[in-house]
Amino acid sequence: MPQAARQVWSEETEERRVVRKLPKRRPTTAVRAHVDTELRAKAFVMFLIFALTAAVTLIRSEESAMRGYELVQLRQQARQLEQENRNIELYIAEMKAPQRIKDRAINELGMVVPKEFYFAAESDR
Repeated sequence: MPQAARQVWSEETEERRVVRKLPKRRPTTAVRAHVDTELRAKAFVMFLIFALTAAVTLIRSEESAMRGYELVQLRQQARQLEQENRNIELYIAEMKAPQRIKDRAINELGMVVPKEFYFAAESDR
């Protein structure tokens, strides 16, 4: 409220109203106990240090958790790839098997296994 005088309406009689002026209020100074501003500043700095430490700890723990999840996911992916490699190696071994090659040559290509083998000897001329 401005520093100007305040006016109060009061009824002194029923017929007439009088405006009484209240005296100006002087700014009041609060009576406080002695406040140690140095102690307050130290407490504030300690609070900031605690808050910063808590924030850093929280961020690091979140990063650790995320790395843990990534590690589990990578291990699962590695197991899956190893299983695929074993399946591919088994398939290659099946494809290279001599019995499979012989059966495929006879059944699919119509080849015949000879009953007699003839070897030619190199002649000396």
